[in-house]
Amino acid sequence: MSTGSSLIIRATFASIITACMILLAKIAAWYETDSPAVLGTMLDSFLDIAASCINFSAAKYALQPPDEEHPFGHGKAEDLAVFTQSSFFGMSGVFIIIVAIKKILHPVSLQGVDFGIAVMAFSIVVTTLLLIYQTYVYKSTGSTIVKADRFHYSIDLITNIVVIASLYLADFFDSKFIDPFFAILIAVYILYGAAQLFIRAFNNLLDHEFNDDDKKKLHEIILSHNAIKGYHAVKTRYAGRQHFIQFHLELDGKMSLNQAHKIADEIEEKILLKFKDAQVIIHQDPARLNDTRKISK
Repeated sequence: MSTGSSLIIRATFASIITACMILLAKIAAWYETDSPAVLGTMLDSFLDIAASCINFSAAKYALQPPDEEHPFGHGKAEDLAVFTQSSFFGMSGVFIIIVAIKKILHPVSLQGVDFGIAVMAFSIVVTTLLLIYQTYVYKSTGSTIVKADRFHYSIDLITNIVVIASLYLADFFDSKFIDPFFAILIAVYILYGAAQLFIRAFNNLLDHEFNDDDKKKLHEIILSHNAIKGYHAVKTRYAGRQHFIQFHLELDGKMSLNQAHKIADEIEEKILLKFKDAQVIIHQDPARLNDTRKISK
């Protein structure tokens, strides 16, 4: 297993351990406070465990090399895991809103506020340490699984801070409505993040083409070589953290096959510098001035 693959596995395992620690602490905090905001972040931690377990399994599968049955590799397991996670997050956001509305309609006073704040502070410290490690792993590997994991733990960090503010303000002003209001804010933020993850995973599963930034990078790389007359029939897609690229190069028709092959290799090397671990297929064509598919310099 490569260094990058080992980092991804360790990062997903670390998130499982962290989520278990935080969940146990938040169960105790919710029991003491009966706060809907604490309930919201507790449910989010429970989903963190489920999502992290899915990520751990998906990462091990996605990192397997291509085989006879999967010649393009197993990268889409990452997208499937992210797709599942985002669905879980969306459901948790809706549930938190329902609980908060019930608390607004039938308000109750909070109890054990100091204990609840202490648990949230503990969660902030542990989550921050995990995020630092996940950020390092994501920058080193570009894994979409680690990125999704890092995203929902960053949500946890924000929600923990919001819950502390909620508990403090509700206790200070002796208000029964501040806490459920903050719970709804947390839920809306969770729903927004879940929608972003859902759309990206959904697009990748349906082989959506590269985003505009990646398409621009590819265009600049291809036309950076002086021998290139143009290119056409470009097909791009993502599968997890991997990029798939194929296109036809337009070259001088009088050029030898060896020369054309050498130029294609040079272009491929430049592409791999920008898109690590990409699978690149390049076909060489003689330049045709009237070819409407051609993209000229």
